[in-house]
Order: sequence, then C-alpha cells, then structure tokens
Amino acid sequence: MTEYSGGSVSYYSVPVPNPTTQHHQPYVAECNDIIEALGMNYAEGNAFKAIWRRAAQRTLGKRKAGAKDDGLYDAEKVEFFGARLVAQSLNHKE
Repeated sequence: MTEYSGGSVSYYSVPVPNPTTQHHQPYVAECNDIIEALGMNYAEGNAFKAIWRRAAQRTLGKRKAGAKDDGLYDAEKVEFFGARLVAQSLNHKE
C-alpha cells in the first residue's frame, strides 16, 4: 500500500499484538509518539523515522509514495542523520 506523506499515515502506525513485556496488552505503536516520549532531537527523530519506514515497507508492505523496493532512500537518510549524530556527539565532548 503506497501512501503520501504529510500528516498521519499508516506506515507510522504498527500494531503490536504480542508485547514482549509480560502482562502488557496489545497496542498500536506510533512513530511520532515514541519520538516525542524519548525527547529525540531532529537528527535522532529523522533517523528513527527512516528506519521505521524501511522496516514497515519490508515487513508490512506499507510504503511512502514513490518509495522503491530496495529501501535505499531510507538507508541513505539513516546514513546522513547518523553522521549528524556523530558530529553532534563530537561537538559535545569536553
């Protein structure tokens, strides 16, 4: 299923039918909820979203409009924002 971006789309929601934590009920995980709950910065959030999209496309068939089957676009996003995270970490060393 191909969807356009901008706003809430199904590739950012994933059902968790069997949570790994004992006695937890099934739920729907939302990418943006996790990003906000963890207080991710811009680079962290974008890398996380790219990994999420890539996995959702591979395992659930949910994809962003125009996404190719090879997942290269999101892999390159992870690489770019990963480099930003490294630079941010190096800049915070004392």
